Amino acid sequence: MRPFLLSSFLAFGCLNLVAPVYAQTSEDGQKAKKTTSSSHEEVRVINGTFTTQGSKGESVYITTDDNGLRLKLVTSGNVTVAEDEHSITGLSQGGRFEFARQEKSGPEHKVVLENRDGALEGNYWIDGETQDYATAGQTWLAKHLPEMVSKTGLGAEARAARLYGEGGAKKLLAFTAGMEAGSGRTKMYKYLLGKEDLKPGEMRLLLEQVTQGKTSDYEAASILTKLPLDFLANSETAEAYATASASLESDYEKSRVLRHLLQQEELSEKALDKTAEAIATIDSNYEKVKVLHALASRPQLSEKQFELSMRALQNISSDYERTKGLQPLMRHEQQLVKYFDKVLPLMNSIGSDYEKAKAYSSLLGNSRLSTSQYLPLLKASESIGSDYEKAKLLRKMALQLPKDDKKIREAYSQAAKTVGSKYEYEKVMAAYQ
Repeated sequence: MRPFLLSSFLAFGCLNLVAPVYAQTSEDGQKAKKTTSSSHEEVRVINGTFTTQGSKGESVYITTDDNGLRLKLVTSGNVTVAEDEHSITGLSQGGRFEFARQEKSGPEHKVVLENRDGALEGNYWIDGETQDYATAGQTWLAKHLPEMVSKTGLGAEARAARLYGEGGAKKLLAFTAGMEAGSGRTKMYKYLLGKEDLKPGEMRLLLEQVTQGKTSDYEAASILTKLPLDFLANSETAEAYATASASLESDYEKSRVLRHLLQQEELSEKALDKTAEAIATIDSNYEKVKVLHALASRPQLSEKQFELSMRALQNISSDYERTKGLQPLMRHEQQLVKYFDKVLPLMNSIGSDYEKAKAYSSLLGNSRLSTSQYLPLLKASESIGSDYEKAKLLRKMALQLPKDDKKIREAYSQAAKTVGSKYEYEKVMAAYQ
């Protein structure tokens, strides 16, 4: 299910927890409920994630999955996680840590830790029955705390800083490679992206990890769009980034990530080729055109990049979006002339007379056009049904058509004859004298 709230930020004192809240489909409409009471005890979540700030200032995180696993974390104050992530080593004065876990049809296990006058006091229950915390409780917490830490990001920044200090990006990435996807891993990646001394190989490994083990396209995009543009000036990094972008399934997130990449003005040709290839995998007309605009607005496009852009436009069904997508490509005059036999059919298939005439008209700004392009363009203009739009286009063409070319004059005259309105026809003929 797709997140409809990008993130919920829960404060753990100086720590932050980020978790997506998932939208319900009509089929699952009753699966997540919150009563009118402010107590989180009365919140029931099925197959989703719920986060909130409790009535007493505590942070609440509740999640369940398709297998019936339910996790609940309630904290107040600052929580310190041990380096090995198997225990809680500290709480601020008056702080509280509550962690409950229940598998499908199994008993609920719950540990509560509190700071009482500077001492950490622990309690452990199984289905409400008190157990010995010092033995069974600590063992249970050591086994399941890493799972919760990974999902919530509890203590992630501090852990990332420690690992980076011990062994740099290599050690941090070795650790994240074994983590479950979730807010904890996301926070560690973002910490690493804040380091200016990352090597291309380390950046490539990070990008591969982000897309191969993502929980959602949103999670991956939130990391990829944080990558500083300076890193993308490196060819290896930019190519890996474009490859990672292509693996996203969401058109919106893929578009967002690719447009971030295209903000780097010094991309390598290989990176631009991979970007053009990735654009073709976007299904949404709107999102595809946004990225095409960003690509075509660059000062130069190679022939390969121009041709790939043409292919991407072939699958755009909207007349408006196709015309819009063609506009920035008109500035690349040399490629436009070379691939004119592919560009013109893209315009011919536009159904709207207004959009078709607008597309044809955009070609006229090309200073490299010759008889080879004018003749098929005049023939194509005959397909415009609106006398007004056709006449307006022909009058504009008349201003730059050569007057001494017999074939051009004949083609112009033939196109003019398809204008049904006598008034518009006379204006068209008068324009080409």
